[in-house]
Formats: sequence, C-alpha cells, structure tokens
Amino acid sequence: MDRRTVLRGMAAAPVAGASFTGTAAASAPKRRVRLGVNYVPSRNWWFSWSDWDRRSLVRDLAAIAGLGMDHIRIMCLWPDFQPNTGHVRGEMLDRLAELLDLADAVRLDVEVTVFNGALSGFLFVPPWLLDNSTGKARNMFTDPTALAAQHALLEAIAARIGTHRRFLGFDLSNEVNWFAQPLGMAITPQQGDAWHSALFATCERVAPGRLHVSGIDHYPWLNNAYFTREGLATSGTATACHTWAGWTNVIQRYGPLSTPSLHYSEYFVELLKAFHTDLRRPVWIEETGVSTKWMDAAVIPEWTERSIRNMAGCGELFGITWWCSHDLNPGLAGFNPLEYDLGLIDPRGARKPIGSVIARLAAEFDRHPPQVLPRPVALVLPEGAVPDLSFLVAWAKLVDQGVRPAIVRQSRSTDAWYLSARRIDRLVVP
Repeated sequence: MDRRTVLRGMAAAPVAGASFTGTAAASAPKRRVRLGVNYVPSRNWWFSWSDWDRRSLVRDLAAIAGLGMDHIRIMCLWPDFQPNTGHVRGEMLDRLAELLDLADAVRLDVEVTVFNGALSGFLFVPPWLLDNSTGKARNMFTDPTALAAQHALLEAIAARIGTHRRFLGFDLSNEVNWFAQPLGMAITPQQGDAWHSALFATCERVAPGRLHVSGIDHYPWLNNAYFTREGLATSGTATACHTWAGWTNVIQRYGPLSTPSLHYSEYFVELLKAFHTDLRRPVWIEETGVSTKWMDAAVIPEWTERSIRNMAGCGELFGITWWCSHDLNPGLAGFNPLEYDLGLIDPRGARKPIGSVIARLAAEFDRHPPQVLPRPVALVLPEGAVPDLSFLVAWAKLVDQGVRPAIVRQSRSTDAWYLSARRIDRLVVP
C-alpha cells in the first residue's frame, strides 16, 4: 500500500477522565477542544535536527501561534537522536530543549514523538537496528536489545525536558506499523499491546502526569494487525488516532462533501470511544488533513470547516491537531507529490485559505466553545466485526436521517448501566 506515513495539548480545565498534571497545564488556553498543528519546519523539514536554523524556527512558531493554535506535535528522527544503543546525542537533546523554549516564547505546548521510524514515506532506521551480515532489521517490539534502547531514549529525553512547562508528553512513534511492515517486523496484536504497556510504564515513570499516547492511524483499527483495539483503547493517557479520509479513499469514493467524508473523523472519535473501559478517557484526533490531490482547492476550506465542526461536537474529545503547519519546501525531492501542499502556510510564509479557516474557528471556539452533542442513538458494532467502511456507511446513513449516533459494541449492548452512563436510549443494528 502506498501510504504516507507522517504523520497534540493539555487543557487548563482538566479534560474529563484525564489525570494530567505537570506545569504545562497552568499555561494552556482554557479550551474545551484543544487546537493545534503537526509542525513541519518550513526550511529543512525534520532534517532540521542536523541542519539547525533557529531563525526559521522562530518565524515558523510565531506564524503557528498567529493562527490561534495552542500546541504543536513534533517529530524526532530516531537515528539522529540514538545512533547507538549506548549513546543518545546530547546535541539533539539540547536542540529539543531549545525548540521547547522557542515554543514557550509563543505559548505553544509540545508533544514529542520519539521512535520515528517512518515519516512522509521515508524510513529512518537506527544503524544498530540492522544486522550487518543479513541486512535484516531486529524486531523493535520484541528484541531485548532494541527494547532496552527504547527505554533508555525515553529516559534520556525526559531527563532533559521532562519537567519543561511546555512538554505535553511523549508520543511513542508515528504510525509505527508503517515502519514495521516494510522491515519485516512481524508481531501478533498481543505482542504489540505488550510493547505499548511496557513503554507507557516507562513514560509514566520518567515523566509522570503527562499526556502519553501512541500515534496510530486507521490501519490497526480497520485490520486485525499490530495491536488489539482493546489495547489501543486502554493504554497510555488518551486514545490517539490519525483520521485521513483521503488515505482510506473515503473522499475519492463518496465525494469530498459527502456525509462519510465530512463526518469521517467524527465517526472515528465515536468508534474509539466504543472500546473505552473508562468512559471519561479522552480521544485525540492527532492528525487529519486534506490535499488538492483529493479534492479541488476551492472545496478545501468548506471541507475543513465542516469536518472540524463535526469533530468538535463529540464528547471526550481532547483536541484536534491538523496536518500540517507549513507546506513542504519544494526544493526537497522525492516526497509523495501530495506532501507538498498539506500545510496551512505556503512556502512564502503566507497564510493559505485553509489556514484562515482554522484561525477563524480557533477564535470562534475561544468566544463560544463548541457544545457537546447528545447521542441518545447508538449503532451496534457486531462482536468480532471489523469496523470497515461498510460500517462507516451505515453510521453515515443515520446522520443523513438527522441522527448523530454513538457506537456501542454488541457485548455492551445489553449492559443497562453502561448505556445509561453514556446516555444512550436507543440501539440500531446495522
């Protein structure tokens, strides 16, 4: 599958169910739904770690803050930070700390994504992860040496920036399944869950009370692969998901302004909540975005506004983090063509129409926080069923009938306490 693989903050008024502590909470805007962007440095992409340009970073962060955003998600390049299992580069840690200081100057909180891995269609493989006699990669999920190195990197980063007031928390990896798959790292979903549990335990030990998540896209949710849905919905601080209606061909198949397309991310929020055991656990739409390769540029502002408004009506939604801040520098070669125009800000530093839409919504949501929509009707997900696009279509048909449905797993559909707690009084079986 030709899949782009790039693809978070913390509310001052605590998100329901979140046990967030830490000093970042004191300085964050009081938003019901946090709004932010995945930061893509305008000059050097994430090659910035080894080609540091403080002035361009300052300009970029000021532009992001000028949009009304309250947080950014950033990407470490794993081999840059940890070229050897016994060595984490101090220079990279210093630059990471400097980036958080620059973000602090414009009041942006920062989620730090660590084991990357796979970004924008490229693989960044630490040299020690490869066997130099066979060229095969050690399995990062199960190999003891690889696991020990991952714990060590989390410890080193936390020692440097773990108490920084702009540090939101750790995102373990960017869509790690797209790193594992081409490198032949085969695991069972149970092994994937064990990897999550072990690393999240370290995150909480070295940076307690922060927002620790795993940046997963649709793939593990729509396939029985890499992680169990139950594990994804119970590990870490919140359930993060990357909801790209273009990468699942929903936009292309049903049309950009169709119900499945406009409500795709809202659907995913409700799907993830169906697997929660803690009904107050937050969901984070950690990536979503749109390209002119999927719809006409003139439609993008409308699609963006309606999609965000639909998401914002969901309860337990921590935040929406758009992909991405800046269009990719056109001088960088070899990226998927659609990577170049995903930003809110163009290569000249000008705000694009989509950027103006999101800035307007941020200001509106500050004045009038979006209200949580009641969802007394729930679509039942059959036990053992994969929630594929046919289930999305069944959910969207209810929306077309004027219903904004929740989702309930069949195993919980006879649990009166559970349905009452979620204020659900009618079930629909697809």
